[in-house]
Amino acid sequence: MPFLYDYYCEDHGLFEDFSSMDHRDFPKPCPECGASSGRIQSAIRFKLEGITGHFPTAADKWATLHEREGRKEPN
Repeated sequence: MPFLYDYYCEDHGLFEDFSSMDHRDFPKPCPECGASSGRIQSAIRFKLEGITGHFPTAADKWATLHEREGRKEPN
């Protein structure tokens, strides 16, 4: 199964390409000039989603809701 990796061309900068884990460290040709370009380490990219699609907002809404429920007097 191929994964997406970041590669760097000295002349054209960063580009992404798919490769298997066995071949991820092999140089890839730059899509602009064809120069052999090595793989670089990059930050993992992901997004946390909650109730609204924005995690901090969703967490705040959850805390506010539970705060209000905790203040209710027992029947």
